Amino acid sequence: DRGSMLVMRDVKERMDPSIGERAITKVQDFKDDPVLFKYCQDPAVLAYVTSFTGPNVKAVHTMLINKPPDPGSMSSRHPLHQDLYYFPFRPADKIVCSWTAMERADRENGCLVVIPGSHKQPLLSHGYPEWEGGVNKMYHGIQNLTEETLDKRVHLVMEAGDTVFFHPLLIHGSGSNRTNHFRKAIACHYASAECHYIDVEGTVQ
Repeated sequence: DRGSMLVMRDVKERMDPSIGERAITKVQDFKDDPVLFKYCQDPAVLAYVTSFTGPNVKAVHTMLINKPPDPGSMSSRHPLHQDLYYFPFRPADKIVCSWTAMERADRENGCLVVIPGSHKQPLLSHGYPEWEGGVNKMYHGIQNLTEETLDKRVHLVMEAGDTVFFHPLLIHGSGSNRTNHFRKAIACHYASAECHYIDVEGTVQ
């Protein structure tokens, strides 16, 4: 029983049922799964999370990231984006993501790419990139990033169990998985229970 979980599939392989797990890019909103949600409740994770959000905290978004081998279209890429684009609540400084590698993540299988210090700038305009191989649903990216900004990219090579915590305005994404194996990770976005919803009409959201 998937409950309220949302299973997302690769744009190039979702129509072929014989592919099985290779078509699945991620599973979102696993809050009703008692095994997966234990990650979000882990005391070691929460110790860091609450240093950003304060003690009164909620899990607001959960993801089990599968990142299958790329089908040859480069559709396993995730464009550079800011997570705040998806969250209609503020303040941004009271929101944080915990992202844990479930196996080694490197440039070959599409590790995280971040632009250090980019969380200090405002939310930028997002849209679907015009990639020849197609873009997965909800894989929005920042439009018109400058070469100067792109030159600051850092690839986060991580071993299984390594965890990174980052601000919702941090510009980040990931490359394609050029291996024959999955690159699995688990993540949870947290926010202070004191955060408030905003009207996004007329904004870049």
